Amino acid sequence: GGGGKGMKKKTTYYKHYTMVTGLFILSMILGIMIFFGYVQSSVRKNSRQTMMNNVSRQSQHLRTILSIHYQYLNEIAEEMAKEEELFSQINLDTLVTIHNKTDLDRVALIETDGTAHYDTGDVKNVSHRRYFNEAVNGQQTLSDPIESSVDKEVRVVLGVPVLKDGEIAGILGGSYNVTALSHMMFDDLFGGNGYSLITDKDGNVITYDRVYSEQEQEVFSGNIFDYFDNCQIRTAAIQDIKTDFAAGEEGIREFRFSAGRKPFYYIAYTPLGMNDWMISYIVPVRAAEASYDFIRDYEIIFIIVFGMLIAAMVLFIVYKNRQEKARLLKRAQRDALTGLYNKKTTQDLIERSLEEGEAESCNGLLIMDVDYFKQVNDTYGHIVGDKVLKTFGHLLARQFREHDIAGRIGGDEFLVLIPGITENLFQSMIRSMLVDMAKSSVHLALGSVWVDDCTGKVEKSLSEADARMYEDKRAYYAKNRQLDRRRH
Repeated sequence: GGGGKGMKKKTTYYKHYTMVTGLFILSMILGIMIFFGYVQSSVRKNSRQTMMNNVSRQSQHLRTILSIHYQYLNEIAEEMAKEEELFSQINLDTLVTIHNKTDLDRVALIETDGTAHYDTGDVKNVSHRRYFNEAVNGQQTLSDPIESSVDKEVRVVLGVPVLKDGEIAGILGGSYNVTALSHMMFDDLFGGNGYSLITDKDGNVITYDRVYSEQEQEVFSGNIFDYFDNCQIRTAAIQDIKTDFAAGEEGIREFRFSAGRKPFYYIAYTPLGMNDWMISYIVPVRAAEASYDFIRDYEIIFIIVFGMLIAAMVLFIVYKNRQEKARLLKRAQRDALTGLYNKKTTQDLIERSLEEGEAESCNGLLIMDVDYFKQVNDTYGHIVGDKVLKTFGHLLARQFREHDIAGRIGGDEFLVLIPGITENLFQSMIRSMLVDMAKSSVHLALGSVWVDDCTGKVEKSLSEADARMYEDKRAYYAKNRQLDRRRH
């Protein structure tokens, strides 16, 4: 009873141990997932901030470039105003010099009636242009984008009024290639991945960069919002972009150009601060986060190592559990004193072996008990008796093969089944065993049966062996009584 309780206690302990270990592993995995989630969130946050910083810097850069050109044009306008005749040959020749020495493509000196004199010598009327009307009213102006029919480049006209004696005597203007400026702005960002755009607040594309296909060409030469509306993109995100554009607000959003397994993109945008233009970068999320790839590499290495450690831990736990279960099973099957099988296990194994054996199989069956064992216990005590049984059990275990079934089925009674043995070998084994036992001063009462057909004869064979053992015991006792009478 105590052994059974101990085994149950051990089994319960290992169940609790396995459960606690499993909870620990799950907690570790959950903690790592939360940590990786936090790292990924930080990566995305920093990538978004980097994009916003870049687009803001480029907006400032573009404003600075335009401001430098405005300052240069204003300085030239002041010099031209010093000439007695504004449209003198000297001033017209200056237009050629400006063209040759600056990034301005075309330069013109415009009369107040809209007649424009170009550095090429061409003359035409621009009075219908918005930039002319703003400049003639004393404003520093920037024209709407104009796409050249020759090179498909987009240009804008920068115009400044020319003041002579406090009056507007003319306008000095120069066209600037914003397409080339867009190329320059985007060349060193995100490895050239993605697109840069300059649009108005309604999404009409003024200029763009990094377009590689006819489909993209169509998208970025029109209205970006029209394209978004035709794609399966989250309505809320696109509506937020439209709202920001209309209000001239900066921001960054995430979207896909189309449905399916397409990459995610960031679009970062900020107002230029001139007209109602917006500068936007559209970059794949993967490219925007490329500088943090080393973190992902470390995460992968960590996950692999962690997974291997967890797998090793689980295998170790499984191995230890199996080892412990095997130990507990062996303990439940074995007699604690002798190390042989206990009574129930011995009977079950012998019955199974005899019943499952082939009809013609040969088996040796032995039943033994230690003679005068009760007297040993009564005379020397149970400690000595236990030592006798333990010694006998060890001697018995050495006599038989690994697959033979040997067990203690009572206080001093033992049962052995030797399967697959011939009768001659069986008898020889019995004689050898009796010799060894005699050397150890232990006498056995032994009943043996050799069975060449055990099918359906389990109980009969056991009864026959038991009867022979008691015959041997009675004969031994009778012999000892005769010896005692002779001594007296």
